[in-house]
Amino acid sequence: MRCISISRLESSQHTVDSIQHTASRFLFIICSSLFTVYCLLSTSYCQGEEQQLKELNQALIHIKESYYGTVDMETLVDSILRGVLDCLDKDSKLLTGEPPALNFVRGLEQESSISETKRIEPEIGYIKVDFFGRRTGTHFQKALETVVFSDSDPDCNSPKSPFTNRGKRGIKGLVLDLRDNPGGNLQSALEVLKMFVPPGKTLFIEKTKGGEKPYLSEGGCDSGGLQLPIVVLINGSTASSAEIVAATLRYHCGAKIVGEKSRGKGTIQEVIPLGTSTLILTVGEYLLPDGSSLRDKGIVPDLEVKGYEQQLQVAISHFESYLH
Repeated sequence: MRCISISRLESSQHTVDSIQHTASRFLFIICSSLFTVYCLLSTSYCQGEEQQLKELNQALIHIKESYYGTVDMETLVDSILRGVLDCLDKDSKLLTGEPPALNFVRGLEQESSISETKRIEPEIGYIKVDFFGRRTGTHFQKALETVVFSDSDPDCNSPKSPFTNRGKRGIKGLVLDLRDNPGGNLQSALEVLKMFVPPGKTLFIEKTKGGEKPYLSEGGCDSGGLQLPIVVLINGSTASSAEIVAATLRYHCGAKIVGEKSRGKGTIQEVIPLGTSTLILTVGEYLLPDGSSLRDKGIVPDLEVKGYEQQLQVAISHFESYLH
């Protein structure tokens, strides 16, 4: 019979006890870690739910006070924030994160929004405005001076300004290209319009829940507006303040619009930070001088033409009666 010493048995038992003890400690650590993670997740989830509820309440307050449209507020109370957007118009949006820098998104901080200034014919000027930025009004006046005058730099507001006299250096027609112009800074669009529209005339009407507010021209270029034939080029990507410029020039200055139907973006949006998200809420719309709405309708051109080059050629041919 084989004998096993007591000391070896005790050693084996000690090893087993040690392993069990280590396993117990390891299991305790795992359980503690899992419990800690659970507590953190539970806290985070509760905080997340609390933040979502807070943001929903903020959104509902703004919608009730400012939203330009019809919505049943009672149906929104039990909704989640994303679900609220389904009840609003297509231009209202919910973005994740901090409010976007709209100036950067639209390119409004670029140095120049005017990409091309030239004479396409000896007596026809051409100005391409890509968007309306903060400096577009100033840049547009300089562009006008460039296409109108070849060897001088007159002051547009001078009493003797030859803008309206069509002297030997003056142009007899202007092509204003607003194709693919998404709009932008409305104030700059107004600065462009006042160079053409006489003072006191309605440029557009701002309509919100609070009512209607007309914006009037302050005049410019001899305070009577630059008087010459104008053709405005538009297409399906012409939107917002660019549409206002085109329609207002047609209404007050008899401008001809050539191209394709514009986008029909006539709504006013307010940027509302909510915390972890940002609400872009429609709070009104822009009406044209005659009181009509741009919203979802767009501008129908006087001469519907497809193709970039074809549109420009039609614009040039429009001035033939003025050139001969």
